[in-house]
Amino acid sequence: MKVRFFLSILIGFIGFTSCNNSSSKNNEVSDTTLTEVVKKDTVVIPQRVLPDDGQVGVRKGAVFLFKNRGFELFSGGEAMGRQYAQVINSYNRLQIPGLKIYNLIVPNGFEFEVTEPYKDKAKPATVAIEAIFKAEDPQIIKINPVDEIRKHRTEYIYFNTDHHWTSLGAYYGYRSFCAAAGLTPISLDTIPSKVKPGFLGLFYRLTKSSILKNNPDSVRYYLFPDSVNFYIGTSKSLNYWGKSKMYAEQVSGANSYSVFLQGDLPICKMETQHKNGRKIAIVKESYGNAFSPFLTNNYEKVIVVDSRYYSGDFIGMLKAEGINELLFINNIFAAHTPFHISNIKGLTNPGSPKAKP
Repeated sequence: MKVRFFLSILIGFIGFTSCNNSSSKNNEVSDTTLTEVVKKDTVVIPQRVLPDDGQVGVRKGAVFLFKNRGFELFSGGEAMGRQYAQVINSYNRLQIPGLKIYNLIVPNGFEFEVTEPYKDKAKPATVAIEAIFKAEDPQIIKINPVDEIRKHRTEYIYFNTDHHWTSLGAYYGYRSFCAAAGLTPISLDTIPSKVKPGFLGLFYRLTKSSILKNNPDSVRYYLFPDSVNFYIGTSKSLNYWGKSKMYAEQVSGANSYSVFLQGDLPICKMETQHKNGRKIAIVKESYGNAFSPFLTNNYEKVIVVDSRYYSGDFIGMLKAEGINELLFINNIFAAHTPFHISNIKGLTNPGSPKAKP
């Protein structure tokens, strides 16, 4: 396996656990005066490789510094992707009555910033995603959000100093999901939001780069109009749900991404006023934190499980909660990482030890 893949995976290992450790301006509700800087290019180039713009990239440890931002460079192999596909297939082959299964794989930020001199630095996301889809059962509903996200590549869709997507990037992933699930996505035009400024994420913590320090991020989260009851569950019981809040509004600075779903909780539940019979469980790593709140606009019930930390009776939970849709959402590194794949598989074996990076 290539050295650069090990370096890239190292970033993923640290980043996927970092959350626990650590719109329209007219509708913005902010306790700060700083909002994120959104690029305003007038032309969106649809192809993957962009013309050489003279920007020079340099590696600093496991981080690729380019265009005043930090990036991971993906080079995952097809064999590992097939292992991920087989784990997703195993849930389909449980043949749980009435359960519809989706698989959404999220590209990382470099996919949308590749220029001609660096086109061979990272494997194209769609090549890897489609290889996984090819190995999956036909019953699995497959969602590749690359084209939808690429349409908006000049917007603030990935952080400058962190490996995650922003809530706007997650929104475009949500739109891709809605298209596959027969749902109408909510429009952000009239949704108020709040912003947490001064976010310096994983890439800055790894490099202490002055370039990144001078290009800090802000974390926007949306205040959806529908009433949502938010509960935190436990691996020990299918019946315990403690009422809490969907957003950890007290977090700030380096921990700002943990505002979404209070970080990496093992399991949480959102119940809404939509009485449409649609009840979904989401199996995710930290990319799912910014994504999952959007589904409260479409589902009666949304349960979010972090496969790295939940060790309870997952299948029993699906049945007890009347879940009829199951979404696996993982970033492209997680879908090619042995410990993530192992932990997703392990959800069918309550109490099994969790694999570690």
